[in-house]
Amino acid sequence: MTIDEFLAWEVQQPGRYEFLDGQPVPLEGSTQGRSLLISDIAAILRPTVRGTGMRVLINFRVRVGDEVRYPAVVIDAGPYVADALEPSQPYAVIDVDRPRDWSALPDVRYLSLKTGDDPEEVLTFISARTK
Repeated sequence: MTIDEFLAWEVQQPGRYEFLDGQPVPLEGSTQGRSLLISDIAAILRPTVRGTGMRVLINFRVRVGDEVRYPAVVIDAGPYVADALEPSQPYAVIDVDRPRDWSALPDVRYLSLKTGDDPEEVLTFISARTK
């Protein structure tokens, strides 16, 4: 399956899938702890990026080379497009309970947190550009 075939297939599925190593992989369900941490991260980041043109997106699809992933939080620095299915210019990616390699996006900041971590950690890795 190619990435384009996956993208066409995915929109017809009842659940969410990532595309890893040429295969669709169903996303695991979330725990209450993970969901709470993601909500806290978004709540902390929204005022931080307000007025910058950036947006905080939760569980939003990101292409990474020949893969499609759904990180917990993405900050998009590109133009706002209401019906976009992917960020136009990802600025930062925050994963929760899914340590992964994001080096294929060299200009994107990346942070991996675990359930139980302090959500305030996100503020230390977001640059002065957002202030």
